[in-house]
This record gives sequence, C-alpha cells and structure tokens, in this order.
Amino acid sequence: MVRVIDFHTHIGRLVFSRKPLTSDILVSTMDRLGIEKAVVLPIENPEEVHYYSTTEYVLSECAKHPGMLIPFCSVDPRRGVPENFAPSPDLAFNPRVIIEEYVNRGCKGFGECLQGLPIDDPRSSKLYDACGELGLPVVLHIMHSFINYDKVGLPGLERLLRKHKDTTFIAHANGWWSEISAEVDPTIAYGYPTGKVKPGGRVGELLEKYENLYADISAQSGYNALTRDPEFGVNFLEEHYEKLLFGTDYSYDGQELPIVDYIKTVEISRRAFRAITRENAEKLLNI
Repeated sequence: MVRVIDFHTHIGRLVFSRKPLTSDILVSTMDRLGIEKAVVLPIENPEEVHYYSTTEYVLSECAKHPGMLIPFCSVDPRRGVPENFAPSPDLAFNPRVIIEEYVNRGCKGFGECLQGLPIDDPRSSKLYDACGELGLPVVLHIMHSFINYDKVGLPGLERLLRKHKDTTFIAHANGWWSEISAEVDPTIAYGYPTGKVKPGGRVGELLEKYENLYADISAQSGYNALTRDPEFGVNFLEEHYEKLLFGTDYSYDGQELPIVDYIKTVEISRRAFRAITRENAEKLLNI
C-alpha cells in the first residue's frame, strides 16, 4: 500500500469556535488514516482565521515529530518598513534573508499565502522571487473576493506564473477550484458551485500550460470540484495527475475529511494514485 503524503495541514488554535489541532492529534490522525507524512502550513496573515499559527510555532511542533511533519514558513508581505521609508538598511523589509533563515532551520516550502492583496501584488512578488531563488514551492490560497484576489478567468494568476517562472506555485481554495468549469458564476466563484462541469475550464488549461503550476485537492473546495460532476472528476484526475497533490486542509480537532475516503475509493489508475498521493509531493519537497 502506498503511504500517503498530505500536502496541506495546519496546527494550533485558528478559529474561536473550533477545537485547536495539536501536533499530537495531527500525528494520531495520520496514523489512523494511513498518512505517512504531512506538510504543516503556518498562517501569518490576518485574513481568513481568528488567530495566527506562526512559523516559529510550526517549527517547534514539527521538531517533536521528525520524519512525519514537514514545516513550511510564511511571511506577510505587508510587514516591515518599506525601503523608501527605512531610516537605516537594517529596518528595510528583506524577505529573502528571513525566508533563508527558515530554510536553514528545516522549512521545505512557503505558505499558506492568505494575504488580502491582489494575487499579483508587487509586495507579494518579493516573497515569490525569494522562494524561486531558494527552491521553495509556494502554497497559494485564491479567493476571488478578498484573499489573493483575482478576476474570473484568473488573469492575475497567469501574470504571476509568467513573471515568476522559476517559482513553483500550488493553487488552492475556492477562487481556484471554481474555475475547473468553463462556466463560472461570479456570484458564487468563492463558494461551492454545483452541477455539471463544462469542459475547458481555466484550471485544466493553466495546469497544462505552465510547468511551474500545481494544485492541491484539499478542503471542501477541492473535494467539491472533484465530486460535483463525478465522471468529470475521475477524468480530471487521470488527465492531470502529474500536477496534482493530495491534501486535507486538516485544521481543527473533530474536522471531517471526506477527501480521504474519496481518494482511497475513486476509480483511477494506480499510476495516477501514486503520483497524486505521494510522488508529486516527493518531487516538490525534494525528499
């Protein structure tokens, strides 16, 4: 049996009304579900959730479970003093040196990026330049409304992919997965569209067109995209298996994870299953 790598989890207290997910609970759940390793993503942006889960916290907790938990790092692009306002070079915002320090301490990637900025904002570009230089994959949360926001059709994402050809991006969330269909209702593009998928969506097009773009199938957004039209979902997995990553977006104790049963039971080839659940992650993480 293939031992699965989960490319998208969180730990800590993130939402006021939900039970915190500790690293011990995460590892216990992984053992129960047959997941060998998991990427743990910090959250250092004020959007989306109620509390932070810092890179320092993620590094500390992952150190308790070496070989199982893989830490990523994050930096909010709005932090620090802009160069043109910095009274001294020491105070100027230089994300590369911060990210490089995290890499030296064991971080294997960057994100989850949840900043409330346009997807191709110049402030974020500084981060992505650094990640490209350091060889870090970037997990990018896309919401048409307020997080890494873009227009229907994802023109900003495409500009980003062209500008940062040396940086690998992993697309995720509602604004991305709503574009699996060629018909996108802008009023629910950040929700969970239902019904048949019209072939020719931007998700498939961009995955084929850009070598530096992958996607993770985590959270309700990924699960919904693959199951709203079951036959299309199976064909999509087979067609794009070299660019897809299994993930749960496990982020609080007691959370239901329907994507786990789905990937274990969906009728796809062994080759596609191995790539999605392990091999693509191993390649991106260099493990």
